[in-house]
Amino acid sequence: MDLVKRVLSVRAATTPRRGPGGVLYYLSDVTGHMLLWKFDGGKHDVVLPWDDRIGDYRVSKDGALAFVSDKDGDEKWRLYLADNEVYEISAEGVNNLGAWSPDGLKLAFTSTRDGQSDFNVYVYDRSLRKAEKIAEIPGINVVEEWSEAGVFITHYETNLDSTIYLYKDGQLRELTKHSGEALNHSPRYVGNGKLLFLTNADWEYVGIAQMDLSTGNWKYIVQLDRDIEHFDVWGSYLIFAVNEEGRSGLYQMHIPSGLTYKLASPSGVVTHLDFKDGVLAFSLSSINKGHEVYIYQQGAVRQITHSPKFGAPIHNIPEPASVWYPSFDGRKIQANLYYPPGEAKGVVVYLHGGPESQDRPEFKPLIAALLIAGYAVAAPNYRGSTGFGKTFTHLDDLERRWDAIKDVVAFGKWLESQGIAKKKPCVLGGSYGGYLTLMALATAPEMWSCGVEMVGIFNLVTFLERTAPWRRRYREAEYGSLDKHRELLQQLSPATHVEKIQAPLLVVHGVNDIRVPLYEAEQLVQRLRELGRDVTFIVLPDEGHTITKIHNRVRVYSEVIQFIEKQFSV
Repeated sequence: MDLVKRVLSVRAATTPRRGPGGVLYYLSDVTGHMLLWKFDGGKHDVVLPWDDRIGDYRVSKDGALAFVSDKDGDEKWRLYLADNEVYEISAEGVNNLGAWSPDGLKLAFTSTRDGQSDFNVYVYDRSLRKAEKIAEIPGINVVEEWSEAGVFITHYETNLDSTIYLYKDGQLRELTKHSGEALNHSPRYVGNGKLLFLTNADWEYVGIAQMDLSTGNWKYIVQLDRDIEHFDVWGSYLIFAVNEEGRSGLYQMHIPSGLTYKLASPSGVVTHLDFKDGVLAFSLSSINKGHEVYIYQQGAVRQITHSPKFGAPIHNIPEPASVWYPSFDGRKIQANLYYPPGEAKGVVVYLHGGPESQDRPEFKPLIAALLIAGYAVAAPNYRGSTGFGKTFTHLDDLERRWDAIKDVVAFGKWLESQGIAKKKPCVLGGSYGGYLTLMALATAPEMWSCGVEMVGIFNLVTFLERTAPWRRRYREAEYGSLDKHRELLQQLSPATHVEKIQAPLLVVHGVNDIRVPLYEAEQLVQRLRELGRDVTFIVLPDEGHTITKIHNRVRVYSEVIQFIEKQFSV
């Protein structure tokens, strides 16, 4: 297990942003949890000591730093300002970082500090050390830009439907009015009354659009048959990242002429980019390189961070293969096949969360550790996954969730038919992937050697009743309404089918989980024990929906791999 523990100890660096004087800031967990670091071109250093995880940050014009932090993974983000000293801006409710004013004297953010469900818009004045509410908008809202044109806010009606507002001089104006579902987000004001933003309005995939703020008229300037996920603009040049069957392609475009070319960049998934003064800073995650910060300048890529790998041979992990398999109804489903450096001892089917997400060849410590331990990992992007167009994302809505479950079972059969799984695979997933793990174990009990369920949903009804208040309406948009679809929710719940689960199961859950409360795991474990099933339960008192502490990650994921090895050796 020594190599496994080394892989699970691998550190990461992400979210680069350039501040005054060209100083590069980024987040790194070198110390054991995410802290804010800076690189001045000569040396790297921690910006300030901090006992808890830092989740995000913004740098003002004069170098003041706003950041959010939570405690023991509870995701109740508290907002702080570091300006010669560190002081609290907003600690009640949940706080989302926003944007500095152009002069750097004020900070706009959104918060549930005055309620439980709505992220209203606030402005913090550094000179007064006081926050004032400027706008009330129901639901989830994020301040994304503050320029001379005003404050740009993205409002999410659901996870897949959003609109951009402009706040100026006490007035709130909806910029991206639309009928039907459309994502509109990531506004960037580029001067002369022009706004760039991401949208999939009237299209299957997310592209880049330009709007004339004086008229509200807009048009696509980049429209592809793939999603554009990040972009930034400097002068007349645009940099954007495209989801190319999971991997990221980086492109530069000269906006006036439309001339576009692909940048040479490492293979992996771009997680953030920042483009200023002709210099692109970006973070990229790769299954065999880790998660690092890079600079692209004058046609060359330079790796800026070299996070500790603890001697873990992740560089020996092959690039995953992208395959398409036929599901129960003939529909082709994309999947990633990760192979270990040597011969595989067995196959673990990994089910991603979301479901509005996608398995991509990024660095996931548990997946990397399974590969180094000698297991192949097979990850399907079942119906409901993102990255394959709006229509595909809705193929699991309401009663069609059964089709996503059937996609997983069909994948297990395909792995066997192709000779990839020579013995019964183990199925593993977290959050929604944990839900799907339980449903797969129940609907095809003879197929699996074991299951690992982490922070998953056992009963869709109790989950919706107990999840954080601000999340409920968004999750109901995905799963169904407690008022209208209670019977369907019950039928689609693992709780209704738990008697069919036969394979040994390992359950992992954090006490501080506000997304999927611990009660889901407690119900599951109690019921399985009443049925006399083989179930192991790991409760983490100092974690939430994700494992945020390195020592917990090493310990718990090591136990996960030992559990899987035990089942494959039977």
